[in-house]
Amino acid sequence: MNDPFFTKTKCDRCHGSLATRTMSWFTEETICMDCSDEEDKIKNELRQKGLGSMEGCGYVPKIEEVGK
Repeated sequence: MNDPFFTKTKCDRCHGSLATRTMSWFTEETICMDCSDEEDKIKNELRQKGLGSMEGCGYVPKIEEVGK
């Protein structure tokens, strides 16, 4: 069985090239490093608000909607 993580050519989120790839922190998407950098910003903001990592929560949280 082929793992789609290794065979995808486009980012699941922005549809950009997957020259380098990683798995999303929040979902099961295969994402590019630009999308990963955006997730890092969100993770840092969640930590600053004391909300934990929300790892594997199934969606990418919008900071303005979290912790209200």
